[in-house]
Amino acid sequence: MKCLIENFHNSSDMSREQLLVITERYWPDGSGGELATHLIIDILRKEKALEITVITGSRNPMRLPDVRYIYEPLLSVEGKPLLWLNVSRLIRRGEFRKILQESDIVYVPGFMFPIIPYAKNMGKRVIVHLHGYAPISYTAVILAPYEEHKHKITHDDIRLECMMDAKHCISVSLLWWLPMLIKKWVSQADKIICVSKRQADIITDLVPELAGKIKIIYNPLPSELMNANINKEIDDVPTFLYTGGDAYVKGFHIVASIIRRWRSKARFILTKISNREVANTLSRLSDESKKIEVYPKLSRAEFIKLYSRSWAFLFPSIFEEPLPYAVIEAALSKVIPITFQVGGISEMVKGTFTENFITDVYNIKQFIEKMYFISSLSPSDIITLGDKIRNDILKKFNVETIKNNLIKEFL
Repeated sequence: MKCLIENFHNSSDMSREQLLVITERYWPDGSGGELATHLIIDILRKEKALEITVITGSRNPMRLPDVRYIYEPLLSVEGKPLLWLNVSRLIRRGEFRKILQESDIVYVPGFMFPIIPYAKNMGKRVIVHLHGYAPISYTAVILAPYEEHKHKITHDDIRLECMMDAKHCISVSLLWWLPMLIKKWVSQADKIICVSKRQADIITDLVPELAGKIKIIYNPLPSELMNANINKEIDDVPTFLYTGGDAYVKGFHIVASIIRRWRSKARFILTKISNREVANTLSRLSDESKKIEVYPKLSRAEFIKLYSRSWAFLFPSIFEEPLPYAVIEAALSKVIPITFQVGGISEMVKGTFTENFITDVYNIKQFIEKMYFISSLSPSDIITLGDKIRNDILKKFNVETIKNNLIKEFL
């Protein structure tokens, strides 16, 4: 880190406001939150009044022009408790403290919340970007519907972690109180960005003192899909795409149940299935009428290619997804999303054609009915609907509005 820090001091233009982004992961590592951070920095870097430095635990971030990236191994550890212990080590380093001191704005888009009090003690403006529910949940996940789970969030956290393995189970059982500490750190921020009204409402319902600091700004659309010439390459076999891996909260158990029951001609494509036993079990569900394709983690290009082959996108997530990029990317790729009504999805699709393909959470019967309706259409019908869905999402997520709202918070 030392030579990179020296380079920071040698090349910084102190006539411009210095924005320090500190995040444990950076795109292409991570998922929707990291992608959003990358897209936001891409917007901000074009502002002449800002000079941006990113300190991250990702060794090979997707670098943007005119942005300085510093790799910090202390931020590459797994697990929030160890990550936060490393923050105390990082802050004791003179070279890091100098970067912090010379910054004007500190942007925290991940879980680096312990840095907030140090930044505030130095008189810095701090902006926190919440892509989950960290101030109220150890896992940053709230099961849907929130109204039925608001009084058992700790219980849900323990159950979800224990479903993973014994190590996670022990950690959450000992550290269930961490959201109270996060709430204390986040409350010191000058501004808190939430990505949907539903997310903001859930957080402020339990932490009302944050309400005055929260600003709702939708995440930017991925430019590679927004500006692309999308060509559908579908055949006459209804093809359903699911990208949530074998995660319980993403509704994998629901998708597996639907596949077992499915009796019509169809193709199911499932991605991010890394467990070989799970992949083999799914593959054995193939028969004469339904075909199953199972993939592990794919490259971005391979992933987008699957959208071009798909008729519909299955999104039976059972938690309050703040603003799922997966649904946005499907719509931009002219794939019809079939989703549960969770998190920010309702406000994403309100007034659009996609609203017809939302069902109440856990209403599997209705979810399957939507799938059968899609499978009854012709390929040309699917292409026509896909065009409409893409146009709807482009209108809903106005690029200039999102850009101006972001710039207003940082400048």
